[in-house]
Amino acid sequence: IKVWGIDTYGSVFKKYKETGILDKNEIYPYITEGIGEDFLPQNVNFDVIDLFEKVTDKDAALMTRDIARKEGIFAGNSAGSAIAGLIQLKDKLKPEDVVVVIFHDHGSRYMGKMYNEDWLRERGFLKDEKLTARSILAKRSNQEVITLDCEKTITEAINIMKTLSISQLPVTQQGMVIGKVTESNILDSLLENPSLKSSPVKEIMTASLPFVDLNTSIDKISSMINKDNSAVLVEDEQGKFEIITQYDIIEAISG
Repeated sequence: IKVWGIDTYGSVFKKYKETGILDKNEIYPYITEGIGEDFLPQNVNFDVIDLFEKVTDKDAALMTRDIARKEGIFAGNSAGSAIAGLIQLKDKLKPEDVVVVIFHDHGSRYMGKMYNEDWLRERGFLKDEKLTARSILAKRSNQEVITLDCEKTITEAINIMKTLSISQLPVTQQGMVIGKVTESNILDSLLENPSLKSSPVKEIMTASLPFVDLNTSIDKISSMINKDNSAVLVEDEQGKFEIITQYDIIEAISG
């Protein structure tokens, strides 16, 4: 068994492992989080680590996004460092080797950093290409927005959600979106009054998902998605509705 550690530029671990010297010239500010240090923590046993590999801030950040986009794993910055470092070390591996990579950090801590295009762009990690609702929709396959007329029953809403494996439905009246129903507010309503199953959804619907136009920036869209609104609606030039979820945003910024 070999144990490989991933380090970052600005940390002292790699040189200390290789030379036994704590070289303060190795220390300078870095962006990568979750790995590396500018001192030697007492809980690090260098004897059980076979080598350290350094990864740049840029490579770590971009690989973090790649993991989300290509593998569907919403991991943190240190995960990007780990995979980038492993790729750098690939020539040390044999075909029969089994590799285990530990991801110990979650992507939710980095929505304002590695998953924020402006933040990356300010640091020169991304080209200056602003994402908008239009570009988010262009990056994904076409998805029909399923709506429900306000006179339809709560039971009908439940059946549609179950059949399509969705958790929310925009509610319409004469083709206009006037509200929404979600799994959670249906559940709350039925727990309070089970007889509501045959009632129209307009009796329990909540405020509509917010609307944006095709030129709305990804930062604005992201700020509108919260615990009350898990998505936004987009109206195109032909009056057709599209929906953008948090998953769509992650897919777009990881692309």
